[in-house]
Amino acid sequence: MIVLLAALQDEISGLRRRMELAPEVVPGLRRGVYAGLYRGRPVLLARTGMGRQLAETGIAAVLARYPVAAVVSIGFSGALEEGLEVGDLVLASQLSATGAVPCATEMVASRIGGDEILPPLYRPDPGLLQAAAEALGAAGLHAVQGSTVTMPDIATTPAGRQRLAAQTGAVAVDMESYWVARAAAERGLPFLALRAISDTQEDRLLPFDQMANAYGEPSLARLAAHLLRHPGSLGVVVSLARNSGRARRALTAGVACVVAALE
Repeated sequence: MIVLLAALQDEISGLRRRMELAPEVVPGLRRGVYAGLYRGRPVLLARTGMGRQLAETGIAAVLARYPVAAVVSIGFSGALEEGLEVGDLVLASQLSATGAVPCATEMVASRIGGDEILPPLYRPDPGLLQAAAEALGAAGLHAVQGSTVTMPDIATTPAGRQRLAAQTGAVAVDMESYWVARAAAERGLPFLALRAISDTQEDRLLPFDQMANAYGEPSLARLAAHLLRHPGSLGVVVSLARNSGRARRALTAGVACVVAALE
C-alpha cells in the first residue's frame, strides 16, 4: 500500500475526488482517512494535521494498521528559492528540520543563525525519486528537485524566508515532511516528499495558526476580528485563497501522476 500523508483538508480534497477513495476509520487519527485502488495500486490518503506531533501520531497510527510499501509526504510548501512560483511542484532530494532539540537522547543539533538544525538529514528512496521525477516530466508538470526544510511554525515574512534559505540552502519549507521521513526511515520504509508551492518567497502571510486549528479548520470569528484590526489584510486573504486553489490543483495532478508511476 502507498500511504499519502497530508496535514490539511485543502491539500487532499482534490485527490479524494480524483482517486475515488472511500472513508476509513483508523484509531489514533482524528480526521479524514480514505482508501481504495488507484490504477490498480492500493492507496491510503490520510489527513494528520499540522506539525511534528500530529504528523508522527498519524504515521504511527497508519503503520500500526496497514502493510505499507511506501510513504509519501504531500501538501503545500512555502518557496524559499527565488523564482519558484505558486503551483510549482517540489520533490525533496534531502530533508532537514529546524527547532528545539526534542530530547537528550538525540544527536546534538548544530546552530545556524540562532536556529537549531536537527540531524540527521534524510534522503528519499532513489528509485522512488527517479520514478516520480520521470513521471512528472512525462506529464509536462513543472517540478524541481532540491533540499527542503521542516519548521515548527509558519514562516510568514519574506525576510524570514530569505534568512531561512540562506541558513539551510533549502528551496522550500513545510511543517511535516521531515518527521514523516524520519518515521519511515526508522522502519526501513521507502519514502518520498512531494509538495506544491502555495506562496512565493516574496509573499507575506497571515498568522494562520491564530485563525485556524491544527487541522487547518478556520475560525471565522478570529478571521473577522483580524480583518477588523487589520483591514489591509483583506487583499492578502483573497490572494492566499487564490494561491491555495492553484497549489491544490497542481498537487492533485502531481500526486496522482506519481502514485501511478510507483512500483
